[in-house]
Amino acid sequence: MTALMLALVLGSAQTSTVDGLVKLSNGKNAGLSAVWLEGATKSKPLAKAVVDQRDRAFIPHVSVITVGTRVEFPNNDTVLHNVFADYNAKVFDLGTYARGAMKPAIFEKKGLVVLLCNMHSEMGAFILVVDTPYYAVADSKGKFQIKNVPAGKYVVHAWHESGQIFEEERTITSGTSLDLTLSRRKR
Repeated sequence: MTALMLALVLGSAQTSTVDGLVKLSNGKNAGLSAVWLEGATKSKPLAKAVVDQRDRAFIPHVSVITVGTRVEFPNNDTVLHNVFADYNAKVFDLGTYARGAMKPAIFEKKGLVVLLCNMHSEMGAFILVVDTPYYAVADSKGKFQIKNVPAGKYVVHAWHESGQIFEEERTITSGTSLDLTLSRRKR
């Protein structure tokens, strides 16, 4: 193998970590924002994901999963719960179930899932279903990190439960850091 061919093969296999900070339009950090990079690589379903019901809350509050992933919804609380959602203009309802029980759902399309419990109006959570292996949920201070991202052009997306979003094409190279400022969708 020539040195040029080896450099091309090794160069195309190099990946880097993309990190950054997500802020709301008012300048405050956008904790628990979902961030994902859409490019040529499509995702495979995760082995499984879990959204727990505990202390009258869905845990985690924000999740990112890939298309085709099965999500398990165990009830590890002391009370009855119900899981229902509006997902891609379709409502699904897993019904009411007691502590120790678990019900699953498979998410076959990209989009936002808004989880609710008809027993406890204060309960709510969000799942973003994406078709890319490059995603993260920002920590409470708005910091995020996405590992093993190949260099290239991507559409960078970010979403926060306030309804603010970010979408812009960016070129990712080694050491790329992204500072994203979300805004309201333009109608």
